Amino acid sequence: MSTPNEYPVFVPSKSLSSRIGRRLVKYRAQRMMPFNYDKSIVSFSFDDCPRSVMENALPVLEDRNWRGTIYAAMGLCGITNHLGLHMSRNDMSAVHEKGHHIDGHTFSHISARSVPLDIFLSDIEKNKAAFAEIGLPIPRTFAYPYGEVSLEAKKALSEIYPLLRGIHSPNGQTALDLNQTASQRLYSGEDFKASLSAVDRLKTSPAWLILFTHDVRESPSEYGCTPSEFKTIIQAVERSGAEVLPVAEALARLQG
Repeated sequence: MSTPNEYPVFVPSKSLSSRIGRRLVKYRAQRMMPFNYDKSIVSFSFDDCPRSVMENALPVLEDRNWRGTIYAAMGLCGITNHLGLHMSRNDMSAVHEKGHHIDGHTFSHISARSVPLDIFLSDIEKNKAAFAEIGLPIPRTFAYPYGEVSLEAKKALSEIYPLLRGIHSPNGQTALDLNQTASQRLYSGEDFKASLSAVDRLKTSPAWLILFTHDVRESPSEYGCTPSEFKTIIQAVERSGAEVLPVAEALARLQG
């Protein structure tokens, strides 16, 4: 676990069986939703709860009357790790009051492939309880911590959430797997270029594009981006004409 100011950086297993398992699970226990979009939708999502998101990203959305989705691991509140300082519980409440969605993650930010299913599900319930303690609503969607998915978790969570967000890139898919929905990394470097290209394609190929990142600061981790890069993506979304909605609202819009 962690000390009050630290949290271990997760390193996924590189064994052959683990790598094969991660590849295969994407094609199992699927819950497919075909594309049928008249107008593109973009959803901005942020994993964990880095305070830099509250400082440097959410205000940019709010300036345009847009709202995002934060997949919050409440056990990280107030600690500092490789993503920087994380939001306090009071910060989470303030973000919710501004209309952003606070959605499901595990409390301790544990991976579905690192613990037995009962422990994984228990940690999710602990996160829900922490939401309730500060008056947050029951989470409407869920993001797998680290994007790590087990077949057992995928099946169990499909009974609880209408959408489970993964971290694999969309890459021209023709349908969404609601049990492991594709999303585009909004990280610095090559991933930033890929995000910009994905947004630009919305002008001619309507789709639902879910973007995700972690910290948004001048010297981001390898899992984040700079404020300048974030604003560049925002401007590209404006040019695309896409509607911007939190993940749960976008799903509801597309389903009826």
